[in-house]
Amino acid sequence: MIRAALIANYAYLVYNDRMETRPPAPLGERLWRSIFFYLSAMMAALALVDIDAGRPVGALGDSGVACLMLSLLPQFAFVRAVVSAGADPRQRADLSRRAEQLRRQHPWADRLGFVGWLMLVASLVLRAFGAG
Repeated sequence: MIRAALIANYAYLVYNDRMETRPPAPLGERLWRSIFFYLSAMMAALALVDIDAGRPVGALGDSGVACLMLSLLPQFAFVRAVVSAGADPRQRADLSRRAEQLRRQHPWADRLGFVGWLMLVASLVLRAFGAG
């Protein structure tokens, strides 16, 4: 459990070091990122508890949710832009450029999101068939 917390703390520090080279994010965005990070760490801890308790299907679902939360961390700027954008075609073009730029800057987010969805669906299918 302590080892998982140390790994999560290291990942958070590495992520923050990379973010310091960019302009600082607004307070609300930093707050939501912190909330999602700590919730994902909590879900990872719950997955470890499920593994220890002999519930691998529950651990699979909890790990999937943790991956999904972590994959959302770099996308808050894009979500904010989508919410503030209207029906203007120029804004849509700008949003698509921003989305592509975020994908290039954080290629791990798409893969981690895919893995998270895959784990979550696998857990739900296994639970539906009585495993776990």
